[in-house]
Amino acid sequence: MARPAYFPAFTYGDAPVNVYWEMTVACDLACRHCRADALSQRDPLELSTEQGKALMRDVQSMGSHLIMTGGDPLKRADVFELIDYGRAIHLPLAITPAVTPLLTKEVIARFKEVGVHTIGMSLDGPTAELHDGFRQVPGTFEMSMRALGWCRELGMGVQINSTVTRDTIKNVPAMFELLRTQAPPVRRWSLFNLIPVGRGLMLGSPTAQQIEELFAWVYDQTKGAPFHVSTVEAPHYRRYWMQRKLADGVPLAEIEQRGRMMGFGIRDGSGIVFVSHRGEVYPAGFLPSPLLGNVRETPIHEIYRKSPGLLGLREMDKLEGRCGGCEYRWVCGGSRARAFAATGTPMASDPLCVYEPEARAAE
Repeated sequence: MARPAYFPAFTYGDAPVNVYWEMTVACDLACRHCRADALSQRDPLELSTEQGKALMRDVQSMGSHLIMTGGDPLKRADVFELIDYGRAIHLPLAITPAVTPLLTKEVIARFKEVGVHTIGMSLDGPTAELHDGFRQVPGTFEMSMRALGWCRELGMGVQINSTVTRDTIKNVPAMFELLRTQAPPVRRWSLFNLIPVGRGLMLGSPTAQQIEELFAWVYDQTKGAPFHVSTVEAPHYRRYWMQRKLADGVPLAEIEQRGRMMGFGIRDGSGIVFVSHRGEVYPAGFLPSPLLGNVRETPIHEIYRKSPGLLGLREMDKLEGRCGGCEYRWVCGGSRARAFAATGTPMASDPLCVYEPEARAAE
């Protein structure tokens, strides 16, 4: 007989952990995986300074973190006015600037001075040839390494984001070795499993088996890594991690306690919500459906707590296919963005998971 679903209480219905605000789609890069299809100029319909401040107050009232992203946030002239305001209201902030000539040592020093706790930076290859080819702008690898040096000098924490595609997955071990020499300031390395939307449609995804092998590598490396290694849009790593712990005889109560620190239950629309540059609210940046509302008309706390689209997306017992029958569905839930990209419905199975649920295996 199949086990019941693990930990059905792993939901985030009252407030998200992270709110991602796409401040602008303007950016001087043209990265091959870009969700936003970023442009060189700002959209005149993006949220105004005052509308941005209203969003920040609402995020602070929920006790959530705000990640200021884009495009490139540095393309907004009011970016530091907004950061100063966020810190004045005691809102935890992180920012993900594009690595362009706009990201100077002076800018990083100002981030540090005003209390930004982490800068997110992208690095998608361990060499200039690989990274610059992915970013499609020569010199971005050199600029990234220079910026990392400035962060180290200034004591600014960094999260490195690397995109895992069919072509880049083989470079993951070499990336790890490169980042080990840079730690600190690297605090977290996030391996983003490609969602084929925007410019990412041109890239190929790894196979489900390759992702399972990546999980094994991540699990083994985290034991001695000088920074936290995480997977993004790959919540089924939690299933893999839990299987390994259960196989080692770790008690379920201990797994649950540690799982809360690992973010069990956080997935697109549960613990995460995305606000576009025009104020539109979506479950996640890579999940463009359903449109949940607009912060110009409705506070984000109300959208997050009451939107029928989000309430339905958090109901793991309504998942379809293998995900719907999986005993790990409340811990994992699969990537709803990848399911949508592959099938047109966010409740379908995540195609990059190899696991065969016990209930299906017993049939």
